[in-house]
This record gives sequence, structure tokens and C-alpha cells, in this order.
Amino acid sequence: MRGLQTLLFQQGINTWAARVKQAADNIEKSDAYGLQQFLSMFGGMESLNDLILSQDGKLPIEENEQLDSLRSKAWSLANNLRREIR
Repeated sequence: MRGLQTLLFQQGINTWAARVKQAADNIEKSDAYGLQQFLSMFGGMESLNDLILSQDGKLPIEENEQLDSLRSKAWSLANNLRREIR
């Protein structure tokens, strides 16, 4: 999650970065609400899943592949952790 947060901040996607940071902070404090916060970012329209990075009107392939990888890994880890604590 921290890698995802860093990439989003680096790309100037500050709103999403702040939301990911808040969820990660809560998870680090052993607050299960952070898992709910994070996983809820993946549903519906204009979700974190829909985010595509662009720079000067172009789609940077490497950065978008990194975003996809980090987003997928973070979701998988959060989802597995949520299942473990149920």
C-alpha cells in the first residue's frame, strides 16, 4: 500500500494518495477499518480500478504497469488480511 501511495503522490494524484495513506495508517495501527476503507476504493464508478495515469496527454506505459501491479498486490494483501481476521 505504501508503494501505491508513493506512486500516486509522485504522479500528482494527491486525493487518491491521501486516501490510500489514511487507510494504510489505520491498518498499521491494527485498525481493521483501514481494510474496509482501502477495499471500498475498488468498487463503483471512478474507483481506484478506473485510474489511469497520464502525462502531457500521453499514457506512460511503464508507470501504468507499475500502478496496475501495486494496486493488484495491495488489494490482494488487504483482501487476504480481511479474511484472516474474520
